[in-house]
Amino acid sequence: MYELKNHTEDVVQHVLKEYMQKFKLPCDCERCQADIKALTLNQLPSRYCVSLRGEILTHLELDSLPDKTRVLSAIVLAAKQVADTPSH
Repeated sequence: MYELKNHTEDVVQHVLKEYMQKFKLPCDCERCQADIKALTLNQLPSRYCVSLRGEILTHLELDSLPDKTRVLSAIVLAAKQVADTPSH
């Protein structure tokens, strides 16, 4: 059986972690992080893969500078939205 994987989710998780190390979020609780990830993923195209080859190709594509910039931009906007209206 094949496992369907959204590689964009992994990239968002990685970039969010880097972003949080460099910039202080008003709240860095698990709920706010999950809200930021959800809002970010809703703004980005999904990149699904089912094989190692597909995962490698998708990883290379998403590691390009324009795509990383797009991910970071979506994270910044989502973080601002969560900071302005937190769920707790």
